[in-house]
Amino acid sequence: MKHFIKTFSCILVAALLIGEPTFAALPSEDILDMFNSNNVFYYNPSGSDDLCGYSMTRLSGNTIAEKVWNYFINQGFTDAQVAGILGNAKAESSVEPTRSSNGNYYGLFQWGGGRKNNLFKKLAEAGLQKYTQSSYWASGTSQNIPATDLDKILQTELDFAMSETSYNWISEIKKQDSPEAAAEAFLALFERAVDGDSAILYYEPYQGLLYQGTTQRRNYAHEFYEQYSGKGISAGTGFNFENGKNLTIFGDSITVASTNALLTQFPDLTAGDIYAQNGRKWFEAVDIARGVTNMKDNVVFALGANSPSLTTEDITEAIDVIGTDRNIVFVTDWSTENEYTSNNALFFEFAKNNSNIVVADWNKIVKGKADEYLFDWIHPNSTGAKLFAENIYNALNSNTTSNGCLINGEFTQLVKAYAWPEHHQAPFTNRMPSYANAVSRSISEGRYVGGSINGTPGIDCGGFVTILMQNSGLAPDYNDTKGNTNTQEQWVKFHNWTLLNSAPNRQVDTSILQPGDVAFTNGHTFIYVGEISGFHSKIASASYGQSTARAPMAGFEDLLFGNGAVIRWYRNPNYSAGSNLNYRNNLQNNVWSNN
Repeated sequence: MKHFIKTFSCILVAALLIGEPTFAALPSEDILDMFNSNNVFYYNPSGSDDLCGYSMTRLSGNTIAEKVWNYFINQGFTDAQVAGILGNAKAESSVEPTRSSNGNYYGLFQWGGGRKNNLFKKLAEAGLQKYTQSSYWASGTSQNIPATDLDKILQTELDFAMSETSYNWISEIKKQDSPEAAAEAFLALFERAVDGDSAILYYEPYQGLLYQGTTQRRNYAHEFYEQYSGKGISAGTGFNFENGKNLTIFGDSITVASTNALLTQFPDLTAGDIYAQNGRKWFEAVDIARGVTNMKDNVVFALGANSPSLTTEDITEAIDVIGTDRNIVFVTDWSTENEYTSNNALFFEFAKNNSNIVVADWNKIVKGKADEYLFDWIHPNSTGAKLFAENIYNALNSNTTSNGCLINGEFTQLVKAYAWPEHHQAPFTNRMPSYANAVSRSISEGRYVGGSINGTPGIDCGGFVTILMQNSGLAPDYNDTKGNTNTQEQWVKFHNWTLLNSAPNRQVDTSILQPGDVAFTNGHTFIYVGEISGFHSKIASASYGQSTARAPMAGFEDLLFGNGAVIRWYRNPNYSAGSNLNYRNNLQNNVWSNN
């Protein structure tokens, strides 16, 4: 999402743009490969477009209105502000993404003119062009669109809305504290309401002026607020932390060779929940799954090595047998004996189109390193078995984008353990118990924790980022010189971290941000964490100072500009899946838990 500005340390806002959004160049193939090696998975069938990192929010909810609500909550808006947005969506389209007024206006927010044309380009790029035709314009038509396509349409429109950066609509709405005021701000600055013949090019708090049905939109906003306020991220599938208690695994000889590692990786998993056998084919596992009466809510299907020519029908049959109400992890295939490109492409395609499916990319881990991880060019050795188990663990315990892309599981868990999921007004120095333990451990080991507020250590932006980066394994040596925020930026430069801005004084293309990216502005640093269920922002941050003090929490920083300067974003080029595993194994349990 695009963000604008707010003046104090640790705030999140956004801005808009007329016409087609401009984007920075895609990262290099080396960086894309680095994403993949870190369990930020993507599949690139054409060699040209990366499927990960460009969809800003995973949709969740049972209705379109719920999904819109949850999308904007994930963008850092308050309940009142989201209600204002939804009030406009109801007035514009009855909350129907393909609604159109004679082709002149289209979509959830009834884009027109050049804005509509730019939206149509985005829909065409997503393979959704047919849904811009007149046969889909009428009220109620969305009920006839396949659920996966409807989610794609909605996702594209919402992401497009957040990419428009004119009139600072996000910045203004985020100043509003009532559904009614937010509704009018959105009407004036996003919908660009017309009073007579003049477009409104400014916005002032509600003065009793009635622009294009303001009263109706304010009333709708109030109704949505009454319906959804306080419910947070509501119904919808999602992956929760899984330690094996609610897990069933189906596999072949690769799973057999990794059984001990799986039982170690998942301490609550039992051998009776692993259905694996040497030489097992895909259809055999499907038949076995039909007879499993105690199948758990999370299911791993680590098969295909003995079935190298899977079809869409084969995978659909497995999903039907497992059940669409369960979370499913497909594990990609690799060996020297068969070519699995088609199998693996299908796994990623199903993950892209189904929010309850993710992929654990064993192929990516083994490729090029078979001599290190396999004992016979097919089956994992002890090191490979650990990686196989951890790969599945990260898939189950990771966040996912709407494209089926994954975010590292350990990092996700530490964000949730260290940072309050909601934003608290400063000063706020009450620390999460796990973070307090991590600070104490860091102090005992002579590591950097930043400043203290009234005797409470670790209430510091640079201290929080340092502890999170080190303990998650994303960068175990991060800030080993123990410097403050300004020194930390010099540290990442010295260690050849990648500047994601096209230039230090140019705003970043926020669509390329990935969990673990670190931001710097004058005297402040924070970290991008991505979509985390129940966490009310895509960033986490802390703040040092008597009046501005905040323990780690969901941050409201601007992604583009703050503290009088452009936000500079950096990414570690050296992090690998193996480093996370090795570093984690060297840490005591109390780094990760409340113990």
